[in-house]
Amino acid sequence: MDTITSDRAVVITIGNEILSGKTVNTNASYISKKLGETGIKTVRSISVGDERLDIQWAVKEACSSADIIICTGGLGPTWDDISKRTVSEYFGRSIKLDREQLRIVEEKFRALGYEKMPENNITQAEIPEGAVVFPNSRGTAPGLLIIDGSTHFFMLPGVPSEMKGLMPEQIIPYLQKTLQKQEIFLFRTIRTTGINESLLAELLHPVLGNLDDPEVAFLPNPYGVDVGLTTKGKNNEEILQKVRRIEEDILKIVSKYIYGYDDDTMESIVGFLLKKLDLSLSTAESCTGGLIGDRITAVPGSSEYFDRGVITYSNQSKIDLLDVDPSTLEEKGAVSEEIARQMAEGIRKKSGCDISIATTGIAGPSGGSPEKPVGLVYIALADKFGTVVHKLHFRGERTRIKQQTTQAALNLIRLRLNDKNLYSD
Repeated sequence: MDTITSDRAVVITIGNEILSGKTVNTNASYISKKLGETGIKTVRSISVGDERLDIQWAVKEACSSADIIICTGGLGPTWDDISKRTVSEYFGRSIKLDREQLRIVEEKFRALGYEKMPENNITQAEIPEGAVVFPNSRGTAPGLLIIDGSTHFFMLPGVPSEMKGLMPEQIIPYLQKTLQKQEIFLFRTIRTTGINESLLAELLHPVLGNLDDPEVAFLPNPYGVDVGLTTKGKNNEEILQKVRRIEEDILKIVSKYIYGYDDDTMESIVGFLLKKLDLSLSTAESCTGGLIGDRITAVPGSSEYFDRGVITYSNQSKIDLLDVDPSTLEEKGAVSEEIARQMAEGIRKKSGCDISIATTGIAGPSGGSPEKPVGLVYIALADKFGTVVHKLHFRGERTRIKQQTTQAALNLIRLRLNDKNLYSD
């Protein structure tokens, strides 16, 4: 196995669908993030279409900028998948059918119930001369590595799920073994919600404003703002102590907004608390259309605490399924504190759950009024201690308002369960 001495990388994404805007290029950001966690800096990101000359240009540019190149796309079985042959030509490598790889591809098709593998997929068993092959546990096209002098050129499938399997399972371990580095890198993400980026930065400026190490980045997303800390050192203890000191300073200022770290999600944190306290949850959703239930059930094992969720979009469904009072609907309207309260209490009574959450609001872009503008949302939580209702006003387009509402609803559950005056283990 060759040794890699450079910590610079270029990411190439290939596909006409990326250039046309039909497909969002999430591959580049994911790969750069994973490389960064290994201490490898992405110095360029190049996107080109499925054209031979364009791909050759991208390969030449990448090889002149870094020794590590990660390329995705163009490894499929269709006529426009020309990446493997084009890259192999650039490095002067012939391509030959690998019988063992062909057997693997055929077995994968049999496992899917195919009597015979399509002829087109034979190309996925063709391997460039001297290439390292990385098994693909999520698809039929393996990952490939061509080593040419100091250049390490990785070719990965463009399908995000396959690429996201190969990167942590195969490529990162390979790079960690072969990369000669004098320093260890640590990446820490502190996840916040309920506070905007500018206010968070203002509050944390006294402790983060003049820092050179760790490097600090504020990373807003639909669910909140992440604070990214990047540092390096000669040993784990050195860098851990450095980050812990900064974390302690951050916690003193904004602890009430912090819900997790690194890969934590709000739904996983809420699930952990529900399971820890042996509590059950049900949901009644109007404006969020089932997105809260979707997030909750995305967590493995959620059946242990999530009982049911109903989508009561129309007024009549609220009456039929949640026993909402028709006269209150008539007087106050569906988007109101009173209806949110009745929805939460109704689903809790129907389900017999310990905690219930309900949402009602105006996601837009139409339907708003001066009294009830687009983005107005009511979230209610009911448990044995009573019912609380929060009135919120979010900004943005429809999808973003719905996303923010789900985060606020889950955060309300989190805060309720963390209230030591109410719940304790």
